[in-house]
Amino acid sequence: MLPGTDVLINHGDYRSQADLNRFEADAVFLAFATFEARPIKGPFDAARLKETHRRIFGKVYPWAGEFRKGIGMMGKNRSGFVVAYGPSENVPTALAEAFAKLKAEGNLEGLDSGRFASRLAFYYSELDAIHAFREGNSRTLRAFTSDLAQATGHRLEWARVGQTTEDRQRLYHARDLAVMRGETAELTAIIAACIRIR
Repeated sequence: MLPGTDVLINHGDYRSQADLNRFEADAVFLAFATFEARPIKGPFDAARLKETHRRIFGKVYPWAGEFRKGIGMMGKNRSGFVVAYGPSENVPTALAEAFAKLKAEGNLEGLDSGRFASRLAFYYSELDAIHAFREGNSRTLRAFTSDLAQATGHRLEWARVGQTTEDRQRLYHARDLAVMRGETAELTAIIAACIRIR
């Protein structure tokens, strides 16, 4: 945090959350615009997850692309849950385990759209529960899973479920159910609604 504030250290040295939010929104919009021209390459692993975060938030935060550390557990109150994420010291090991499982499943290649949605919901919830970064986990996971979908012959259009406040709340609730109770049915249905066969 910037000294004397509750605002994360940022490249713009913004000391109010409202100013940082505007700065971040503009920078992230521009970052996403470059993804198609300069796609991220490499295996779907922790290094790629870090690179995805760095590409999205590198103009905003000096620690972009670095896993959170030294802050223990993270949590938030949302959608009727107190959502708790794993401790920061467990992030590298937990990610290694999740990505080993994903690799063992062939990175979800060869699945029909229904099965793909179900397994992607599982891995999304695993990565969400790990919550690898101090800020920006949701946008990083949407970009990362969109890349994974594309590599398997699917097109994942997250924008389809982010048009309204109600849509976003439904997604948050589905994610929180998956993280806190391991119930992925609602998240699977949302992902299925986002999938388009290429």
